[in-house]
Amino acid sequence: MPNQEALVAHADLVMDFLGHLRMMHLWFHGAHHLVSGVSFSGDHVNLFGTIYTEIQEQMDGAIEKFVGLIGEDMGDPLAITTKALEAMHTYQSPAHRSATAIAMTGLQIEKDFLGLCEEMYSVLKQNDAMTLGLDDFIMTTASAHETFVYLLQQRVREAMQSQAQTQGMAPPAQGQ
Repeated sequence: MPNQEALVAHADLVMDFLGHLRMMHLWFHGAHHLVSGVSFSGDHVNLFGTIYTEIQEQMDGAIEKFVGLIGEDMGDPLAITTKALEAMHTYQSPAHRSATAIAMTGLQIEKDFLGLCEEMYSVLKQNDAMTLGLDDFIMTTASAHETFVYLLQQRVREAMQSQAQTQGMAPPAQGQ
């Protein structure tokens, strides 16, 4: 049985997770609307459209899970939106940017979110605050976002290789 007090004690970390997830939903939805150029069709529907709609589903599941495990405060839209806005300020807006620049920022957002997933998983596991369902939820969410990292890496691959060559660095090895 998980330690309920430990779970409640880490509600701030959970709220950071919820805020980051909501920020990602808003950011990728904006990217979906604002992307343009040669890759528009693929980026609009198959990349950013897929990402933001899946994040919306994850957001709904996350709020329900954490309201059930921690309490009603985890569903507070003002608290979640405040955290989302804080997170949003750490990334460039997709407005007035090239499709590649948007995808590169999206890739960084995804990598940062995976780091947050790992941190939350580790903290909750170490403090005996993990339920089987929560374990599964975090793992499933992280798996989906690893797929998004792959898709975004493929989208920006040429730009990253050009950037590495300009800076005199070797491009990252396949799989990194």
